[in-house]
Amino acid sequence: MQKIEAALATGNKWIVHNSASYYLGADEIDLFKSKYDAISHVATHHPENGNLKIFYASSIADVFRELPYGEGPSLQGRIDPDANGLHNNEGNPFTEALTDHFEQQNNSNNLKLRVMNEKAMSFNENQLKRSGFAEAFTPDLKKKMEDGMPVILHNFKKEYDGDRVDAALHLKKSATSDYYFLNKFDLQLQKAGQADSVKQTFYITAKKDPGSEDSTQQKVKQENRYTLKEAYNLLAGRPVHKNLFSKEGQEYEAWVKLNLKNQLDNGNYELKQYTRNYGFELENVLSKYPIKELINEQYKKSLIDSLYRGNLQKVTFIDKDGREEKLYVSPNITLGVLNVHDQNKQRLTTEKLVEKQYIGKELADEIKQRISQQQKPEQKEKQELTLTPKQEQKQKQVQKQKNDAPSKKQTNKQKVH
Repeated sequence: MQKIEAALATGNKWIVHNSASYYLGADEIDLFKSKYDAISHVATHHPENGNLKIFYASSIADVFRELPYGEGPSLQGRIDPDANGLHNNEGNPFTEALTDHFEQQNNSNNLKLRVMNEKAMSFNENQLKRSGFAEAFTPDLKKKMEDGMPVILHNFKKEYDGDRVDAALHLKKSATSDYYFLNKFDLQLQKAGQADSVKQTFYITAKKDPGSEDSTQQKVKQENRYTLKEAYNLLAGRPVHKNLFSKEGQEYEAWVKLNLKNQLDNGNYELKQYTRNYGFELENVLSKYPIKELINEQYKKSLIDSLYRGNLQKVTFIDKDGREEKLYVSPNITLGVLNVHDQNKQRLTTEKLVEKQYIGKELADEIKQRISQQQKPEQKEKQELTLTPKQEQKQKQVQKQKNDAPSKKQTNKQKVH
């Protein structure tokens, strides 16, 4: 009975026992936190034993009603309550006192356990909220957590302006508590009007601050975490500004962007980072465009915050004659400019921006020059990929001859000497 009392106090209330035994020993009773665990135990360890029964006990009194509690294998002790005083709840002061004691102790333990479980469930819910998955905390997911499933794969769907995202959340239960941790999530984006979808697995890495030895300081974290909206924006081809941590624990700022032209062996796309050393300053870039929201400091801050999160943000452009037009913008890190889109989310060309008097000819020429510089390596790579083995060998021979040949200056110097 001590084994059962201790198990109930720690929340193990699903009991498996051998119904064929007249007297149950400690080795013939197993207790579990969830029905799922109890069924799994029977299926794994005793698949052919048809005498094993499972029941739920919220208190020691429930156990008394289900199980025999005696000193010997007498069948009478099982079916006759008067043969065992602990089964006789009428006219037995000892039984009543013992049962009351167990009930009071169990109620106290249940209260502590309930508080602890509520705290764990609150942690689990808040963790999903921080990652942008508040709507994914469904009754179905909560039930799986309450059942204590060690690993949970939870599917979730959402739409953004006609774009559909399908997420698969990978949650793992702590070995020592009821806390669940979101280790990663898979995200697939199907853009409106496009046949092909893109997908990526986003890993969440987290560790305590090396300077903190107190394991209870959950707020002192170093996390590389992407929210659902940030992940969607990355798959849509837009950059996101993040505070990240290196393997050594050093914090740094960077723009991150998926290279959707380079898919790695693990199925993910290359994630490129552009730190401050790259030279892209969003506020400086914004100042080159006649955007009305930049006049008001509060609106300006909201605009920058939104673009940091990777959103395609609606703003108001004003031409030289004071005419206003609602357009969408997002940063273009490699060109050092903004990508500007019309109301249908179609990108406007540089020529169109000049025509609308939203940028000057000088900036337009800079943009064209940067585009040309970016295209040269791509054209060279494409040309090398289309060479036949014979052409490639000939090209290497020509290059070798150039490297081996002495320069004219060296030849002239030799003649002087």
